[in-house]
Amino acid sequence: MYIEKNNKAKRKQPDISKCDKNFLNSYYETHKEFPLFSQVLIETRTDCNKRCAFCPQSFYKRKKEVMKWGIYKKIIDSLVDIGFAGRIALFLSNEPLLETRLIKMIRYAKRKSPRFFVDITTNGLLLDVDKVDELFSSGLDNMNINDYRNDSTDFKDNLVQIVEIFRNNPKITYNARSSKEQLPNYAGVIPQQFNSPDFGFCNFPFRKLVFDIKGNVMVCCNDFKHTTNLGNIENNLILSLWYSEKMNEIRENLLKDNRIRLCANCNENQNYSVYNEK
Repeated sequence: MYIEKNNKAKRKQPDISKCDKNFLNSYYETHKEFPLFSQVLIETRTDCNKRCAFCPQSFYKRKKEVMKWGIYKKIIDSLVDIGFAGRIALFLSNEPLLETRLIKMIRYAKRKSPRFFVDITTNGLLLDVDKVDELFSSGLDNMNINDYRNDSTDFKDNLVQIVEIFRNNPKITYNARSSKEQLPNYAGVIPQQFNSPDFGFCNFPFRKLVFDIKGNVMVCCNDFKHTTNLGNIENNLILSLWYSEKMNEIRENLLKDNRIRLCANCNENQNYSVYNEK
């Protein structure tokens, strides 16, 4: 999760005393495989209704596409089959509220398994109180609102009532964000100067399973150009995609602080821990 500080997005730091690399190496030595993903990110469509200076949507134009319903169902059904009990995010670098089937998608996922934690992050432009009520009634578990502003301290008109009504509801997180923030470069999509050797380990490929619009598994949610494809959910088992040789090669290199392929172009900095050592 990012917080804004001095017009720059800084990743919120949990307990950095935990060492992810130690945990993952130990886990692999014991189990002969890496842990199962804890999050699934699904790109249900490619477009956004805002162009922020720090976002890859402003640097690279993609064809407007939506995920076929059959692919979405296949992903959800596959997660049910393995007993997945974690987060499902119905977005990548797109605006989820542009998805006309969003309510249907949430209802389908929650009907298939009560174990799913369904989540979206939105810029809030299309929100009103009735929409929030509809989303939560359909089964949405969490909504992050990133209110990007041009140095304004005022709430957007459509968000004033939402912030007031849901102020004490933990299902909604409201973040006042600056439109002048600088995010990481999305694996080279956003032009930024950086020294690649300064960036080593990254935990994303160890905990996030990412599906693009066509149902292909990508190495990372930062692969905005869809340059990686580890296989498609329509003709592969979900666990075989997660434990593929190509994915494990990237993981093994990251554990050695070595970023290869897509990762070599990325300046995502991680000075925090997500795994608790046993």
